[in-house]
This record gives sequence, structure tokens and C-alpha cells, in this order.
Amino acid sequence: MTRRRRSRVRRDLRQEILHFIARWYQQERTYPTVREIQKGLKISSPSVVDYYLRQLEKDDLIVRVGRRSRGIRLRQWPDGLAPVEDMIFIPFMGSIAAGEPIPHPDAEPLAWIRIPRPWLANGNGLFALQVHGDSMIDALIGDGDLIIVQPTPEVKDGEMAVIWLTDRHETTLKYVYREGDRIRLQSAHPIMSPFDVPAEVVQIQGKVIQVLRSLNGIPLPLEK
Repeated sequence: MTRRRRSRVRRDLRQEILHFIARWYQQERTYPTVREIQKGLKISSPSVVDYYLRQLEKDDLIVRVGRRSRGIRLRQWPDGLAPVEDMIFIPFMGSIAAGEPIPHPDAEPLAWIRIPRPWLANGNGLFALQVHGDSMIDALIGDGDLIIVQPTPEVKDGEMAVIWLTDRHETTLKYVYREGDRIRLQSAHPIMSPFDVPAEVVQIQGKVIQVLRSLNGIPLPLEK
């Protein structure tokens, strides 16, 4: 078999697996295991399925959640197979609270949240944190809400950011304003005053691009 022929076969099988995952989800409302993919597509072994899943993950078409048997998640649906409400999965990394740095984006997520794709232009690289406290209450971000964060080391003046203060060893959620060699961090609370710090102690971890509110104390749905 020529190299060109082998490459075509690999691409075809990748697409078969991707379509199989989408059809399985449409019918079962859950994702298939490696064994179910192997059996359904009559593939020679689970290791072959795993190989192609790794290729699909590398191309950002799927994401795999740890070592869970049903840990496959579609990031991009094949044409014509997306559910009525196309969903993307965002890793939930924990809480944002003073005294604790946010987890590294490469850390294992604590859970996943499903968000309709139309809410976000692109889910790649995003992560979610749960807010503790009400310092941003006038920005309609309350205790228990989830924020969707886009990792970035820079934000524009007036943007809301997750910030690590190196001198205090604490994380905060604030609006950012640059004033010479200092940065003003502004809450969104009627009785909380802004404070300014030297620019060198501020490390921007990411900017907030979406807020998911927890209504009446009802926890937001997280998928383990």
C-alpha cells in the first residue's frame, strides 16, 4: 500500500470515528467508550481507536477527560450532526479566592461545564472559576457565580481580569487601570474603594469574557 493510500485510510477512519461519536451522543445523550467505538465500527483493537482519538484530540476536534471511560467530549461537531443546541465543554478549575493562586491551565479540571456554542466565539483555551465574595456585585457577579476566563498576560484599561498579586500572594478579580508605573484595581461594589499597586507586582492571569449566574442559591451544573 502506498504512503498516499495509507494517509487516505487514516483520514477516513478519523472521520468515521468522529461521526460515530456524534451519532452515539444524539441517540444516547452520552458519549461512547473506546470499546463501544471499536465494536460499532468493527475496528481491530482498542489501541487503534485510542490512536485515532489522540489524533482527533491533537486537532482540537475532541477533548478527553482524564481516564474516565466516557471521557470523550466533542469540541467540533461534524456537519449536519450537531444537536439543536450545540454545546462546548469548558474546564472548571476551582474557585477564585484571596490567598490562593488560580490553578495552572494544564492542571486536571475538577469538572466540566457545558455552554451553548453561540454564547462564545471560540472555546479553545478557556477555563471557568467560581467566585467567592461580592466585590464585583455591581458588575452583576455575585458569590457562587461562574466566570469564563480567557488566559492572557495583558488586558486593556477597564477590562475585568483575574489577577495574581505577587507581593500579597493572593488572587483578586478586579477592573484594571494603568496609571504610570502603578496599576489601579477597581472593585464593583458601592462601599469598596479602589487600590493601586506597583505594576511589577501584578500578574494578569486572564480576562473575564462571560459570567454564568447562580440564581437563588441553586448550584450551577457541573459535569464530572
